[in-house]
Amino acid sequence: MSYIVLARKYRPQSFPEVYAQEHVTQILQSAIESKRIAHAYLFTGPRGVGKTSMARIMAKSLNCLEGPSSHPCNVCSNCTEITAGTSPDVIEIDGASNTGVDDIRELQRELLYAASSSLYKIYIIDEVHMLSKNAFNALLKTLEEPPENVVFIFATTEPQKVLATIISRCQRYDFKRIPIEAIVERLKDICAVENIRIDSESLYLIARKADGGMRDALSLMDQAISYCVNDITIDKVRQIFGLIPNQVFQRFFQLIDAKDAPALIRELHLVFEQGTDLQEFLVNLLEFIRVLILRKLGVQTQDINPDELAAFDELGTLFSQNKLLYILSMLIASRADLKSSSNPYLLLEALMIKLCKLDEMEDLAAMINNLGTAGPIANPSNIVRPNPSLSRPLPASVVPPEPPMQSREEPEHIKQDFNEENLATLWPRILVRTKKISNMCSLALDSSKQRAVQGKHLSLSLESQTNYNLLKSNLDKLHEIFSELFHNKVQISLKLLEVEPPTKVHIRRRTLEDLKQESPEVARFAELTDAILVPSP
Repeated sequence: MSYIVLARKYRPQSFPEVYAQEHVTQILQSAIESKRIAHAYLFTGPRGVGKTSMARIMAKSLNCLEGPSSHPCNVCSNCTEITAGTSPDVIEIDGASNTGVDDIRELQRELLYAASSSLYKIYIIDEVHMLSKNAFNALLKTLEEPPENVVFIFATTEPQKVLATIISRCQRYDFKRIPIEAIVERLKDICAVENIRIDSESLYLIARKADGGMRDALSLMDQAISYCVNDITIDKVRQIFGLIPNQVFQRFFQLIDAKDAPALIRELHLVFEQGTDLQEFLVNLLEFIRVLILRKLGVQTQDINPDELAAFDELGTLFSQNKLLYILSMLIASRADLKSSSNPYLLLEALMIKLCKLDEMEDLAAMINNLGTAGPIANPSNIVRPNPSLSRPLPASVVPPEPPMQSREEPEHIKQDFNEENLATLWPRILVRTKKISNMCSLALDSSKQRAVQGKHLSLSLESQTNYNLLKSNLDKLHEIFSELFHNKVQISLKLLEVEPPTKVHIRRRTLEDLKQESPEVARFAELTDAILVPSP
């Protein structure tokens, strides 16, 4: 007899054997015992969680010779035929292969015939969302008012693709992902029956990779048994599935904490040499950080081997929660960039170097945050740099008092005597203050050609009438600016220079004779065509 894979050999045959779906099994068992059988059911949920198996168990419960019963006997002719898939009264249809209206019409013709040896005629349509819209519409009337003792059971992984009019005519049951612990317990039971030795770390690894699907877990277990025979170890399991042990990620974080970028790059190269898929590497690293953050928060995680929790707790003491979240965000961004990168190895190497410089990035962020509260730095050489080894803050008694806040626009100024030298020195400051009046006023002041200083008097000569008018209208404000910078009360006078108008240039018009002399071709053309030169208006 040919080998039967574990997913088929250990397929649930009764309601208690369906793992982690008690919210569905209890309702269905109660409905069967109270004889409240609906005419249509819709089972939804991810792959490998027991939807089709539940449909077969439901069919056996309804058609068992000792029933209907919530505990089918699994030994009568009806139960064994349903288990083998040969019952004439339980028809399983693949929705992906029978998508058209003609297939539904064929089904409707079969409904005219009653069940041959069972109480109910049951139609199980798997992947029902694959039916076309026309096929769904053809099924509506039949689904709403089916013949007596006909039951429809639909199963789908994508309920959003099923028409709302179909869902409203069914009792819907949502199956959930199977927890890691439930998968581990099921695999333990099967290994005990099959006389297979396996360590707990391998069980948890297979359960995590199954992603909540019992069928996927059993298929992965089949692969492990084929490679390891009756003695399954974690090293061989990782080799089969190309998974990276958590010890490698633990080493990564230890090197990040030590800021040892060269050693971290060497560890990354070892991962590359093993042929690990880079996307899978980042996914596993993200999962490792997820568990690390949950342990940091004190949240219990059921998908990790208890023997590994101590290593996570040890790493949690090295990194703050904010730093872990920052690393997580960097990895998520790198995963998106990795898909479009022409050199993904360089991208990951640069990422590891950045992770070793997290403290420098935090120092920069602190400096940026302090810009809003600290004054200007007069002498950077006088800054006292903190010692990284000192983790405790200074007592309040030794903290130096903060210096008084000064204006951010310009340092404090002492008035000076008004003379040509001081005017030249303070001229840029005068222009800056004039900008508070207007930018045009500052430009007009700077465009003055002559600045004559005579005692307390300043004479400004301007060439532009516009600039002259602009300064004249703001002369009082200019006096205020000068009084803030100089001891003496400066008097400002404006003078408009007379600019000579540009001389007119006489342009001699060229005649046809001039053109003939310059070009023989033009002369020849004028002779042949009797052309004349018409002056432009």
